Amino acid sequence: MKFDLRIYVLVTSYDPLRIYVYNEGLTRFASEPYRSETGENAAMTNKFAHLTNYSINKKHEKFQNNEAAERDDQGNKWSLSALSKHLENIGADMNLFWSRIYDLIIKSLLCVQPRVVTAQKKISSKNNCFELYGYDIMVDDNLAPWILEVNLSPSLSADSPLDMNIKSGLVSDMFNLIGVKKFDRRRDNLTKMKNRFKNTFKTKSSGQRS
Repeated sequence: MKFDLRIYVLVTSYDPLRIYVYNEGLTRFASEPYRSETGENAAMTNKFAHLTNYSINKKHEKFQNNEAAERDDQGNKWSLSALSKHLENIGADMNLFWSRIYDLIIKSLLCVQPRVVTAQKKISSKNNCFELYGYDIMVDDNLAPWILEVNLSPSLSADSPLDMNIKSGLVSDMFNLIGVKKFDRRRDNLTKMKNRFKNTFKTKSSGQRS
């Protein structure tokens, strides 16, 4: 059965790079068995076997939704911890498995770090900047992870008890970690005025030297 992982990653700073990986997530299974046959008889157009997206598979008649949060290893959507227990029980090297996933996450964020840091220099309230990413990671037969896509501001809707249990904990931990500071409009206006004054002074000084 084809499956992918939804892993939630919180970045509170790019300079220095500060990454938090939520210790729970979702495992999404395709609603039909995946077959690798090629030729005229291959069902390459069967989206329910080749795609693991919840929005697609929930429309299939064989799709099984989660009915109780404590049953996190049943149906077409499991918790990440339930999958980890299953893999560990069949003898998978979980240290290697997770080190590969962390390696993917870190390298992907390093790719965009320079551009984000450049953009953040123009933001006055940097301490209130953060981003929650939803990593969709496919796992092959050798338990090697492959990034499918990285979602900005992933969906936090809860269509099942399992969703509600995982995502409510995620949101709670996220706001506890980022520690949003109260916005002081008066101080912000004073800072802007000081910056304008400095820029004006620099411009005049440069003109006098020329």
